[in-house]
Amino acid sequence: MSFLSELRQRVNRDDGKHFQIGNRAIGWVESVGLLSLICGILLWQLHSEIGLNGMWAAGAGTLGILLSILGNAGKNGSPDK
Repeated sequence: MSFLSELRQRVNRDDGKHFQIGNRAIGWVESVGLLSLICGILLWQLHSEIGLNGMWAAGAGTLGILLSILGNAGKNGSPDK
């Protein structure tokens, strides 16, 4: 077994020590929110070079956080769905 596969096996083990183990599906609302959050961070870093107001960065970041929360609402992340 390669080093990466052993590391993946060790990380994804479910021994009850952690609150949530493993991967889950990400919906389109949550993925758009995460991309909007990343876009907001980029706008915040580059708003003076681009020539945009800083409120665009704040708006994109806030929208991204809200969409990420709404996209994750109702998902408990349990592996036995």
